[in-house]
Amino acid sequence: MSKLEVVPITLTDARRFVDGHHRHHRAPQGGLFAIACAVGDDIIGVVIVGRPVARLNQDAWTAEVTRLCVLEGYPNACSMLYAAAWRACRAMGRRRVIT
Repeated sequence: MSKLEVVPITLTDARRFVDGHHRHHRAPQGGLFAIACAVGDDIIGVVIVGRPVARLNQDAWTAEVTRLCVLEGYPNACSMLYAAAWRACRAMGRRRVIT
């Protein structure tokens, strides 16, 4: 198996990936940003980060992972995407990420 790597992806492409591969949920309506995980040129997973759904968490310091979708057979991809999402949120000044 080739090496997993974090790559950029647009929200539109991430939503398309989720709609095509998630086993029981559709893609969320919007989002702040998305990150993908790839093996070579093939996208094998995405994470979509947006504003928190719960009103009490909408404090401008908190972001929420609204969807994570990874193809089966890639055991560390979810952790890699969660970590990349947290690093990106922290770089944008966020103090907390919820799932």
